Amino acid sequence: MPLLAYLQHLPEVGADVALADDAFVVGKVSVAGPAMLESSAVLRGDQNRIMVGPRFRIGRGSTVHVELASETQIGADVWLGDGVVVHACELGDGTRVEDGGLVLSTSKVGGGSIVAANSLVPEGAQFPENSYISGTPGKRLRDTTAEEREATRLMVERALGG
Repeated sequence: MPLLAYLQHLPEVGADVALADDAFVVGKVSVAGPAMLESSAVLRGDQNRIMVGPRFRIGRGSTVHVELASETQIGADVWLGDGVVVHACELGDGTRVEDGGLVLSTSKVGGGSIVAANSLVPEGAQFPENSYISGTPGKRLRDTTAEEREATRLMVERALGG
């Protein structure tokens, strides 16, 4: 499993965490599991820590990292698409960040939210639960629907082999 130490910090991964051969978890990272890290995905906890809740999927070429002053917190049942960047921020339970989405430093995306493909959540932005966020910079367009929230849950479940 491609788990790498950073200084004295070793990643902690729970049961049923699956990593592609070229995916990496580095440093101060905790992944509760089950989780799926697709090809070329990286969780890099060097300057601070990353905490990932249960039932998590990160897509191909996506990265999660931190800043010296800001850790990254990812809730349960979170689905990250391909080419996503999650940087020193907080994603609530049941959040989906679609392909190419960017979520930047000190921002907070409430649970049940969707960040649309190729959208940008700017530094320091705060979005309440069940927000549908789209654009550059991302704006809250509406509430997510119960069907969209269920679709996110099912996407995570399928990615984990359920």
